Amino acid sequence: MTQDNQARSPQETLREAFQFFEQGNLPDALRLAQTLRKDYPNHPDVLHLLGLISLRGGAAAQAEQFIRMAVALLPEQPFYRVNLGNALMQQGKKEEARAAYDKAGSLDPKFPGTYVNRGLLNASEGRADAAIADFKKLIELHPEQPEGYLRLGRLHSELGQFHDAVETYRQGLAERPDGPMLLLGLAGALERLGDLDETISVVEKTLVALPDHPSALGIWARAKRRQGHLTEARDRLERVAVAKLPADLRRVIHGELGQVYDRLGEAADAFDHFVAQNAAATEQLDAQGLDKQTYMNQVQELKAAFTPDWVASWDKVDPAALTDVPAPVFLVGFPRSGTTLLDQFLDAHDQISVIEEQPLLLPLRDAVAAKGGYPAALKSLTGPEIDELRALYLAELKRAGADPAAGVVINKLPLNIIHVGLISRIFPEAKIIFAKRHPVDAVLSGFMQDFQLNASMAHFLTLKDSAALYEAVLSLWQTYRDLLALNVAEVRYEALIEAPDQALTEVMGLLGLDWQAAQSDHVRHARARGTIRTPSFAQVTQPLYSHAAERWSRYETQLEGILPRLAPFVHDLGYD
Repeated sequence: MTQDNQARSPQETLREAFQFFEQGNLPDALRLAQTLRKDYPNHPDVLHLLGLISLRGGAAAQAEQFIRMAVALLPEQPFYRVNLGNALMQQGKKEEARAAYDKAGSLDPKFPGTYVNRGLLNASEGRADAAIADFKKLIELHPEQPEGYLRLGRLHSELGQFHDAVETYRQGLAERPDGPMLLLGLAGALERLGDLDETISVVEKTLVALPDHPSALGIWARAKRRQGHLTEARDRLERVAVAKLPADLRRVIHGELGQVYDRLGEAADAFDHFVAQNAAATEQLDAQGLDKQTYMNQVQELKAAFTPDWVASWDKVDPAALTDVPAPVFLVGFPRSGTTLLDQFLDAHDQISVIEEQPLLLPLRDAVAAKGGYPAALKSLTGPEIDELRALYLAELKRAGADPAAGVVINKLPLNIIHVGLISRIFPEAKIIFAKRHPVDAVLSGFMQDFQLNASMAHFLTLKDSAALYEAVLSLWQTYRDLLALNVAEVRYEALIEAPDQALTEVMGLLGLDWQAAQSDHVRHARARGTIRTPSFAQVTQPLYSHAAERWSRYETQLEGILPRLAPFVHDLGYD
């Protein structure tokens, strides 16, 4: 030890090491912890700190080793157990992590760290009710602290439960009226519900506490744009020093400026901001190591597999011999083709329930893959195996809160379009609603949208990739229509925004239902529903408008490079 360290007690040195750690000064924290360990090799707090330093540094396996040593020495300490769970989580050992969190909860039911971290684990695994219960327990233990309300409010928003999110943030603000992050969360949830006046009131309070906060400015500008105050939104956003922001916040500002300039009719400026938005998103994509090619590969493999000879070689299964179930309905299409708007018109019917944006088909895909690969194993499925898959899908619907016996349940996930072959094999009686839009408008709109990044949505970061995805997906759809006996009704986006009841005549006929007056007021339904999880929430909570139809014609110069690629689909979908 140095002379300075010798003059201090081990506890003082340990406190200083923890202070360095909390400040993010890992080298000095590690130096002091290693020095302490030389003299106290079996001190549980020293071992635990070494574990935390390793965890913060990305060495989760090493962190697990240190923290397990600490736990062995002091097994009744819940703090150790929680951080052991965190080290396990970083390694993907979720069940072991859950056991560690559960043990911490049994050791001290009032330790808040258990509920924070187990709640995050539950949320990541889709155990929404369990996650909500954990975050509510956190609020119960510390109602004066904002963390529980923030965690619960964010979860409700991620689940599309915006009314519940608003209520949660209001509860938090009753305890902490000046909490800026609570105000920000409330503003975001209110905007999703279309309460624009209150959104602006709340977000302006946020901006008093957090001047020029990019996320707050993004919400403010979006609400102003939706109210038609375009120049006000533009002028304030243009004053932001965007270049100094991290990538995620640059996306927010550039994306909203692009939308404002588009509404102002200034296509060149709008396009420049969309390019900048997607450049920032690409930085994040690269940092995450996300490989978008995996999705394109899947689409291309399906296209290559579904040949006339292969489909003709499928083992025959008599549809009449399959277990009778309510005919499932799927709403599919290329993203940004009006599926969310169509969803609102349909869900407003008292005998229709639309399940939004949930991957309910993936368990079926994975189950088929386990039988010999997907899609290869579709060929040899037997009647009993198909019945098992039908039952699995019904279980997934029920898990999502749907009751197929109570009415028509529509599974709305646009890119389920690539799995229509799977749908047809498992459910030959399935009803499919195909939403279509002018191909160039669909591609341009996807490029303009700031999607949450995943392997499919990452293709919208350039026009070239957007057009390539459209070509791959729609070619596959055409293959399915040529080879399979599908029961399809089409809806044209441009017709939907002109005369919804007429545009949906074919769909309502497919569903065997009459049009209801309530379906005419999609705005009222969307706002009351409060669970729109897609990026189109702003459009479907306001009256119908036509400025997005034929938008591509204003960007023809920027789109020159992709028009030849999309021309065949313009013709095939009847947009000549």
